[in-house]
Amino acid sequence: MDAQDATGRPPRGLRRLRPGDFRVMTWKNGLGTTTELAVDPPGASLDDFGWRVSIADLRASGPFSAFPGCERLILQLDGAPVTLRHDDGAVHPLAPLAPYRFSGERPTFGALGAGPARDFNVITRRTRWSATLEVLHLAPGPEATVAVPAVALIHAHRGSCAVTFDDASCDLAEGDAAIAHGDGALTLAAGAQHAVMLAVALRAMAAERRA
Repeated sequence: MDAQDATGRPPRGLRRLRPGDFRVMTWKNGLGTTTELAVDPPGASLDDFGWRVSIADLRASGPFSAFPGCERLILQLDGAPVTLRHDDGAVHPLAPLAPYRFSGERPTFGALGAGPARDFNVITRRTRWSATLEVLHLAPGPEATVAVPAVALIHAHRGSCAVTFDDASCDLAEGDAAIAHGDGALTLAAGAQHAVMLAVALRAMAAERRA
């Protein structure tokens, strides 16, 4: 767990997260499990987090957990096609590596295709945080920059990547993540092969900044 400053928030800096740091949890509706990469505040439950980033393994069709007061971003990582069906009749087939946003309180059913699938999830409590999710395709050589409004998380979906924030840096292997606290920018550089990184940028709402 990150150390915290006098405000109760992690201090400015960069931290590498490996799979051993992640937390495997039961879904809120009890119908499956998810791997939690990071949550704010650290150790928060499913009812009191400000934001949460996770990866879910979908093995059967079923309803999504309800998260009233939250916004959701979902992105299919791999596996059979997944189609989201909302209670108002709207249907949205997920495309690989294409983020989709919907309200956490909106009743939603996930219908799998011919086999299991994995998805990447970002959930924010809308009165406290907002988030964007970007897919970065990095070729060896050129660097990419990711803005950090307050917090940013990089997940190495495919390949490896070097991440730099201020004077700190770390190397991410496939499956690792890095989290930066403090406004500024991250610099990303792929390893010897093409890499695919997922970049989550989190901005604190006014009430959260005053807390």
